[in-house]
Amino acid sequence: MKICVFGAASKEIDDKYLEAVENLGAFLAENGHDLVFGAGKTGNMGAVARGFRKGGGKTHGVIPEFFREDVLTEYVDYNCDEMIYTNSMRERKAVMEDISDAFVITPGGCGTFEEFFEVLTLKQLGRHRKPIAIYNIDGYFDRMSEMMMHSISEGFIKKNCTALYRVFDSLDGMLAYLENDDMEGLTLRDFK
Repeated sequence: MKICVFGAASKEIDDKYLEAVENLGAFLAENGHDLVFGAGKTGNMGAVARGFRKGGGKTHGVIPEFFREDVLTEYVDYNCDEMIYTNSMRERKAVMEDISDAFVITPGGCGTFEEFFEVLTLKQLGRHRKPIAIYNIDGYFDRMSEMMMHSISEGFIKKNCTALYRVFDSLDGMLAYLENDDMEGLTLRDFK
């Protein structure tokens, strides 16, 4: 299975996140999976790619053409088994979403949150049925989960929307979820 991992590209995040995400990559690769990612070599993106390589998995990077410019090239992991070039960031996300069988969200900033909410919204609209796992390293996503519950209590989000994704702090539980159809028996009507 090709698993898309979203996460920070920042060089300034705490090592506890980098170590956990690298271990995630190695664990998923050792269990027979490959990586789809934004081809970054820094932050959690770089860590997950290192982990997949350590575990024997293949890496599929997706970047827009303008990343080839000298200013940005230092952030690109050109050691991918496959590199796909797109015309824009928007197309980059679409390609990553299309070629992936599941999604894992690791700690990150605005871009990572945007990627999570896009794949969640697309799943809610019935555009895919792929598992979405949030890796809650050291409670990083606790406040986002609280925000989701607040939005549910205020009527902005349907309660059953939380069935479209799962939050994990252990790798074994996450793997079981990713490898099984989480939408069996559910239809789009269940989330309206």
